[in-house]
Amino acid sequence: MNKAEIYDTLRGEHIILRKAKETDYRSMLENVWGDEAVYRWMLFPPTRTEEEAVDRCRRSISFQKEHFAWFVALKETDEAIGMCAIAESEPGHFDECGICIGTRYHGRGYGKEIVALLLDLAFRKLGAADFRYGYDPDNTPSRRLAASFGFRFDKSYPLTRPWDGQVKDIESCLLTREDYLARQAGNA
Repeated sequence: MNKAEIYDTLRGEHIILRKAKETDYRSMLENVWGDEAVYRWMLFPPTRTEEEAVDRCRRSISFQKEHFAWFVALKETDEAIGMCAIAESEPGHFDECGICIGTRYHGRGYGKEIVALLLDLAFRKLGAADFRYGYDPDNTPSRRLAASFGFRFDKSYPLTRPWDGQVKDIESCLLTREDYLARQAGNA
């Protein structure tokens, strides 16, 4: 059993990070993949049809078997409303690889809950030395979210979005294990 399988479900107060199910295609199409506003910030292309959503859901299921990647579901209803992923770029160094939530679910604290769950996994369960978080400089909510957890700006870099060739500047922030644990101790 690989680490991704061990941590196939992470439970928060209002959300669950869980592996995809075939039946999620409809809610993901409605809430995330078909939401054009979500694509303003994301690297992947829109999914517009039910057929594309079924295929994308199957690819997500396959990908999630070997990766730290989840659908974000409401704890109360199990409806998929987003997705997120992290990766270990080098031993002990983790990167956020995308966090998105459908626009009608914005402003409810789910993003903060997702980041808290991912940081807990990385630092407390996987022994991370640091965690990198990136965002488009125009994405003010994402910038504020990073600051609320104590991430510190590290560098900027250009990133070309594969599906439309748009070049986006990404601001990359870092949170060290020591800073994370100190903040957790201060919040206890």
